[in-house]
Amino acid sequence: MEEYEYDHDGVKCTVDYIYDKGEPDQWYDQNGDPGTPGYGPTVEVLNVWAILTDRLGNNVSVKIDELLYPEDIEEEILRSKE
Repeated sequence: MEEYEYDHDGVKCTVDYIYDKGEPDQWYDQNGDPGTPGYGPTVEVLNVWAILTDRLGNNVSVKIDELLYPEDIEEEILRSKE
């Protein structure tokens, strides 16, 4: 699992995610059998955490991934890996 710092409308968030670098096309295996078509890199967002302030002024770590679109975060992380 890796972490990524994400800015959501001025709120600094920490994203826990899994990155898969993908697999290149392979026309043939070493023994001559047909290979695999391969696939591109992917990111799976697991959690998004933000430090917010409660009514008493205490900083609280809050899981906010259900409030966001993970596809947007995944695209940003993939662009950062290029």
